[in-house]
Amino acid sequence: MLNMDLLQLLSGIPSLWEAGNFFSWLTAACSGKLEQHTERRGVIYSPSWPLNYPPAINCSWYIQGDHGDMITISFKNFDLEDSQKCAVDWLMIGPSSKREEYRVCGSSIPPSFISARDHVWIFFHSDALSSGQAQGFRLSYIRGKIGQTICQSDEFHCVNGKCIPNTWKCNSMDECGDNSDERNCTIPPTEPQSSICPSGTFQCSIAHSTKCLINELRCNSVKDCSDGSDEDNCPDLSCGKRLGNFYGSFASPDLFRADHSRADLRCTWYVDTQDNRHVLLQLDLQLGYNDYVKVYDGIGERGDKLMQTLSYHNNRHSVSVESSKGQLTISYHARSKSTGHGFNATYQVKGYCLPWEHPCGSDEECFTDKQHCDGWWHCPNGKDEENCPACQKNEYPCEGNSGLCYSILDRCNNQKNCPDGSDEKNCFTCQPGNFHCGTNLCIFETWRCDGQEDCQDGSDEHNCLVIVPRKVITAALIGSLVCGLLLVIALGCAFKLYSLRTREYRAFETQMTRLEAEFVRCEAPPSYGQLIAQGLIPPVEDFPVYNASQYTPRKNTGTPKLKISRNAQNKCYRI
Repeated sequence: MLNMDLLQLLSGIPSLWEAGNFFSWLTAACSGKLEQHTERRGVIYSPSWPLNYPPAINCSWYIQGDHGDMITISFKNFDLEDSQKCAVDWLMIGPSSKREEYRVCGSSIPPSFISARDHVWIFFHSDALSSGQAQGFRLSYIRGKIGQTICQSDEFHCVNGKCIPNTWKCNSMDECGDNSDERNCTIPPTEPQSSICPSGTFQCSIAHSTKCLINELRCNSVKDCSDGSDEDNCPDLSCGKRLGNFYGSFASPDLFRADHSRADLRCTWYVDTQDNRHVLLQLDLQLGYNDYVKVYDGIGERGDKLMQTLSYHNNRHSVSVESSKGQLTISYHARSKSTGHGFNATYQVKGYCLPWEHPCGSDEECFTDKQHCDGWWHCPNGKDEENCPACQKNEYPCEGNSGLCYSILDRCNNQKNCPDGSDEKNCFTCQPGNFHCGTNLCIFETWRCDGQEDCQDGSDEHNCLVIVPRKVITAALIGSLVCGLLLVIALGCAFKLYSLRTREYRAFETQMTRLEAEFVRCEAPPSYGQLIAQGLIPPVEDFPVYNASQYTPRKNTGTPKLKISRNAQNKCYRI
C-alpha cells in the first residue's frame, strides 16, 4: 500500500486527479505496474535505454529499505528534454528532506539525492509533445544506515559512517552527506585563459597587448597588429590548388571572412603526394547551413570514389578521412550569402608525423599536444588519452574537462558512461557482444540484421542473408499460433461429428428382435371407419361410414393398441 507521502505528492498533480486517471497513470508505468526495489544496491534506467526514450510515457519506481535506512541516489547519465520549470519531461524523486520538490530535467547531471526516510519513490514523465531526441537517465542507489563501522571492499567509508560505492568518490557530488567523499581529490586541470578578447575577435601576440581585432582582419595580407602577428601562420586561402608535398595545410577563402557575395563559392583541391602510402586528411569545419565539403578517393570527382559528404552537422569535431593511396580530391561548395566560414585542413602521408606531433605507435597515427587528454580518441589504441592527470591509471578522461573518467571496459559498449557520451564516440573497435558501425559507433550485436537500421549509415543491415523486420516476425508468429489454435478446434469438431455419425450408423446395424422384425413387415391396422364398414364393430352415431370408392389408404395412422397376430395374407392386425 502506498504511503501518505506518495499520495501527498500525487495530490499536487491536478491534471491526473481531475482527469480521473490517477490509478491508470500509476499502473501503466513502463511495465504496467509500480516497480518495487528492495535490494541493497541497484541501478534504474529510463525506458528504451540506451536509446532515446519515447514520448507520452509514465514510469514509476519504489525503493523500500529497512527501518532506519537512508537511501542515496546518484546519477551516472542524465539527458531529459529541457523546458521552463520542467513542464514537458521531468523526473521527480521523494520524499525530499528539503522543502522544495526534487524535480529535474535538462542535460546537466543533477545533484545526488539523499532520502529523509527508509523509502523513496521515483516518477518519470515524458509529454506527448516531447521531441523524442533525449536519451533519458541512468541512476544507481544504495541503502544503509549511518554510523556503520565497516563497509564492503568495493565501497568507501564516509566520515559519518555511511557506505557508498567507490565509483562515487571524487565525482564532484556529495553522496556522503558530509562531503567527505570529495576531499583529497585531484583537481582536474583547467585550460588557462588564453585571450582577454571576446568571441569573434583575437588578441595580438605582442607582450602585454590588450588590442582585440575582429577575425576578418586575420590573414588579409595587411599587418593590423604592430608585430604583424595577425599575419603569422596563415594557411593557404586559395580557392583550389594542387598540393604535392608529404604534408601541408590549406583552407577555404572564407575561413576568416564570410562570403557575402551573390555568387556561390566553388573550390577544388587535389592532393597528390607521389607516394603509394595512404593520405590522412583532417578538417576543422565551420560550414553554413547549406554548405558542404565532398572528399573523393583519388584524383577527380567521381561518384563511385566519394568517401564522405560533410555538412554543418560535422562542425563540432574534427573530421578525419583516409585515402586508399596517395591521392585525394576535396570539393567545397558554399551558397551565396552564406554565414559559414568554410574549413581549415591539414594532410600528411600516413606514418609521417609532423615535427610538432607524437606517434600513436604501430598504428601509424599521430597526435598533437593539444589533442592529448582532450577526451577524444585520435589514436586507435588510445595513447593520446593515457596518463592524464585527472584520471587514475588505466582510465581515460571524458570530454569537456568534466573530471570524470572511465575504464577501457566501459568504452564502446553502447552504454554511455560520460555525460556527453564521449566514451562511445570515434570507436575503432567495440567490446565483445557489440557490432562496429561504419561511422565508428557501436551497437548491440543482436541489433544486426533485424530489419531496422540502427547505425547511422545502415551498415548493420548490410550483407544480411534474410532481412525481415521484427514486426513482421512477431506478426507471423502470432498468426501461426492463431491458425494452429483454429486448426485444433476444427479437428476436434470433425472428430466429434464423426463419432456421432458412427453411433447413428451402428444403431441401424444392431440385430433386431423377432418381434421388432415382424412389426416392421406388418401392414398398418384398419381405421375405425373400415372396421365399421366391414361390420366388425357396431356403428357409432354421427361417425362417417366407410365408402371403399372414397377411401384412400394412409399408412402409419394412429391406432389403438392391438394384439399382433400374423394371418395367411401377412396381415398382423386382429381385434
